[in-house]
Amino acid sequence: MESTVFKCGRGQGVYLPEAVALPDEVTHVEIVVVGRTRIITPVGESWDRWFDEPCMSTDFMAEREQPTAQEREKL
Repeated sequence: MESTVFKCGRGQGVYLPEAVALPDEVTHVEIVVVGRTRIITPVGESWDRWFDEPCMSTDFMAEREQPTAQEREKL
């Protein structure tokens, strides 16, 4: 999905289409800069919090269908 950037005083604004709009209760955001990329998250919900959580749930990939190992000729 794409959007537009516009001048807003001495800063910039970004129009968020309804499909990706932040919830109404979000009034402040954090902006993480990674090169030319900007990541916008509600204050207090940054990726740091996500990485602090347990890596995976106990049922992660429990039903994964793994193909059998391939027989290969030795090099």
